[in-house]
Amino acid sequence: MRVLVFAVTFLFLFLWGVPVQASQAPPPGQKAEKYVRWSYPSQTSYGSIEDGNGNTGQGPAPGAFLTLPFMGPHVVTSLFDHCYPDYGVNGTVCRYDGTQASAKVGGPDPSFDAGYAQTPAGHDYLYYDGHDGYDYGLTYEPVAAAAPGVVILANWLDPNCHSCLSGQTIEINHGNGLLTFYGHLSKIGVTIGQYVARGQVIGISGMTGTATGPHLHFGVYNIHRSQTPVDPYGWSGTYPDPYAWDQGDLWLTGSPRFASITMPSVTVTAVAEAADPTAIDVSWSSPGSGNRYNVYTVLQDGTMKLWSGNSGAGSGVFQGRPGQSYWFWASATTGLGWTDASGSPVVVVPGVNHGEAQ
Repeated sequence: MRVLVFAVTFLFLFLWGVPVQASQAPPPGQKAEKYVRWSYPSQTSYGSIEDGNGNTGQGPAPGAFLTLPFMGPHVVTSLFDHCYPDYGVNGTVCRYDGTQASAKVGGPDPSFDAGYAQTPAGHDYLYYDGHDGYDYGLTYEPVAAAAPGVVILANWLDPNCHSCLSGQTIEINHGNGLLTFYGHLSKIGVTIGQYVARGQVIGISGMTGTATGPHLHFGVYNIHRSQTPVDPYGWSGTYPDPYAWDQGDLWLTGSPRFASITMPSVTVTAVAEAADPTAIDVSWSSPGSGNRYNVYTVLQDGTMKLWSGNSGAGSGVFQGRPGQSYWFWASATTGLGWTDASGSPVVVVPGVNHGEAQ
């Protein structure tokens, strides 16, 4: 279902526009100013940024299993359209709480009838008709598995057309009749049949396929019904859900949250020994267990050389040369694929005074 008429929907997306301000969509029948960004309820206290702290006011469904497919605050650029999540244009976008925006109500751009607001840069449209998932503004950043499962797709969605549909795509089967979908990736880091843990890095976001800019398309689909899309927020409107196939609020806490995992934060120290200034004591560490480190020596001309590769947290003594300066750079990769790096202070080894006893 998600593979229908993507190209047609996006033909009109790359248009210029004016900046917008974040706002909730107005109630049906109330006309808004042009180019008003529509945010969903868990964002109302902080605009259109998903920072993992929003509160939908709903409890999780019995089968709730999701956390956010990224870490750190990111803009939501499109949401699930309950009116018609089939990439068709019916003139109205229905948010999961029942609020609607249409070509006449909700801050439309009258020159574009498949979306009703623009991003501040004016290049992308928000909340367009027929969208069957959520788009997040990840710019070539790590994408995380939203729940444990087995990879069932890790390839171009259409291997014969790299500029079509969602480009490089990953699908994960979670064993509960649902799969999660990660589209427009610039890099895929998993293989079919691989088990992935919650919060594990599975790829890097991008703009492969049909996309006007780098982002992540995240969707949840029913495996047993031709991969019918479902909204992870479910439906909380006061009238019957126009889309009959949702399964309730699928976030573990009822509101979107980041995976509860330890993220790396590398610390590197370098200190010359008092008794022998050419001997530099170097140590490196990061929160978490199972981290692997690469430690580099950086010479005063900027040359970087690997000193300790694929090691655990630890320390060592580097033997410097008189009159030279050094600093040390360490990168860490966690067992879930997250990375961080940091450098030490510069250490200057004193020069030799000729004629002075050594």
